[in-house]
Amino acid sequence: MQIPTLTLITRTADVPEPVLLARLSAFGALPPEARARVAVQLRDPELSGAALRALGRRLRDATAALGASLVVNDRLDLALLLGADGVHLGRRSVAVADARALLGPGVLVSVACHSVDEVLRAAEAGADAAVLSPIFATPGKGPPLGLPALREARARLAAGPRGVALIALGGVDAASAPRCLAAGADGVAAIRADFGGALPAIAG
Repeated sequence: MQIPTLTLITRTADVPEPVLLARLSAFGALPPEARARVAVQLRDPELSGAALRALGRRLRDATAALGASLVVNDRLDLALLLGADGVHLGRRSVAVADARALLGPGVLVSVACHSVDEVLRAAEAGADAAVLSPIFATPGKGPPLGLPALREARARLAAGPRGVALIALGGVDAASAPRCLAAGADGVAAIRADFGGALPAIAG
């Protein structure tokens, strides 16, 4: 799976499903190779299992129609059920190796990281992507790491034996996303931000 340049993370309490789908559809005018760099990450831990599955099925249909990717938080069983393109692992999730053994080599495995050292550990564990957060101020997420953390992570990853994509999360929006990429991130992720289909500007 291609590493997404932009990941839209679901939290329907903040961004209702119709709004998320409208934001996703804004990328429909882009060429297929650009749409393939967009992902939706199914999170919404407050939803019941049935509601999460139903939302996941609708998002699977929407992403497949667009040519985008679907990533599922933590729930490997749900990732299998939905035919997701990837899974995102938190601190209490299974190991990267266990996720890959169950889901197969073609599925992206990303890991939540809150320090540069955790990024390096994710790389050593064989993750495809390390999601470093919070880069900017985010309610309830502690002090922001800032762009220097992205620069440090990129420099230290460059000296390592295995490449891993670096994704910036936390307070990222359309204005700050290019700064994250310039600091060394391979992609950005966001919950609330509306990028307005501006993937070319982000990638540029």
